[in-house]
Amino acid sequence: MPSLLPLLFFAFLFTGTAAVLLVPSSAVVKSRGVVVGIRLTGHASADRREVELDIMVSRPGGGQFPAHETTLIPESALADFTPGSVIDMYYRPGDESGVAVCVPHR
Repeated sequence: MPSLLPLLFFAFLFTGTAAVLLVPSSAVVKSRGVVVGIRLTGHASADRREVELDIMVSRPGGGQFPAHETTLIPESALADFTPGSVIDMYYRPGDESGVAVCVPHR
């Protein structure tokens, strides 16, 4: 039986702004964000739910910027994405139009 991990990886690449993780590490910034709002879209896949996140992202040098991202989150991790939660994320410096949210694997 083929591994589910490669399939999930490619599904991850084709949804949203996950492709930002494919560029060299010096071209992306690892940061933290605070979840400001979360909305369930109603779409589901296996044990994952599609959500729209409103996030306030911290810049490593100081300051913040707002971001909006749609992603799939395991049902078991939904509690980690309530308003006020701090999450890990990546973005390209100088291009804050897209972010990649780090979703815990459980």
